Amino acid sequence: MQKNTQWQCRWSPTLGELEATHQEIWGTSDYEDINAPTVFFGCYGLPDFMAIRQHKGRKAILWAGTDILHLRDGYWIDEVGNFKVEPIAFCDYLNTLENWVENEAEQNELKKLGIESKVCPSFLGDVNKFEVSFKWSDRPKVYLSCSGDEFKKYKWNLIEKIADKCNVIFYLYGNKSEWKTRHKNVIIRGRINKEIMNEEVSEMQAGLRPLKFDGCSEVVVKSLLQGQHTISRIRYPFVDSYKTEKELINLLNNLKNKKKPNLRARNYFIKNLNNYPWNYNAKIAPNN
Repeated sequence: MQKNTQWQCRWSPTLGELEATHQEIWGTSDYEDINAPTVFFGCYGLPDFMAIRQHKGRKAILWAGTDILHLRDGYWIDEVGNFKVEPIAFCDYLNTLENWVENEAEQNELKKLGIESKVCPSFLGDVNKFEVSFKWSDRPKVYLSCSGDEFKKYKWNLIEKIADKCNVIFYLYGNKSEWKTRHKNVIIRGRINKEIMNEEVSEMQAGLRPLKFDGCSEVVVKSLLQGQHTISRIRYPFVDSYKTEKELINLLNNLKNKKKPNLRARNYFIKNLNNYPWNYNAKIAPNN
């Protein structure tokens, strides 16, 4: 029997909806053969870990962000987290595998657990759909999003705190339940059709991702691909980042001085996005 060398992708059921599918972007097939090379996207708990452990062929893990925190805090055995398995039971084994992350924050957190990894930003979307659209504005528009109405995690309270100190207009996306603002320069757009959101934000000046720990957010990548002056709490090449609230306010107020698109960041990401061994569409795919 001929050995199947086509890379597959096992997509963790915990992962939410992304811009496109792994078939469209990487050219991988659905997970069916336990002997074929496979990337396991997301390792959020025991079901994901056991799928990885039982696989017999070449296996790589692409960590998604929050799944690293799940590993760090202990995988749940029950439904509510009363019983957990400590990470030491898994980390030695996981370190024998091919681990990939999307930024240095993830890499550092895995390293604390004794797991070495390689960094490569990911974007499950069509890069060609996002052209340079940046136009200067004296009152820049800045957008950010949340998922699952986790307002605290996605720092919407921080926007409420600093809004009156910033000469920008904030646009907040993704919420289903109501979020009330006290500021005229904070616009709540809520959960809307993705195509409408993409069209709206293409006319803005910056995407903001204020999470200290995160995967490579679509907000970051889409903003950069459109030549905008993205601001991220996590460091990326040629992207403005910050550590303190004061630094963030200064970056936001300095956006009006950014009169040309950020092409250095855009070019870096176009060159480096999705350069994984399993990506048949990559310009540079290491170790194929």
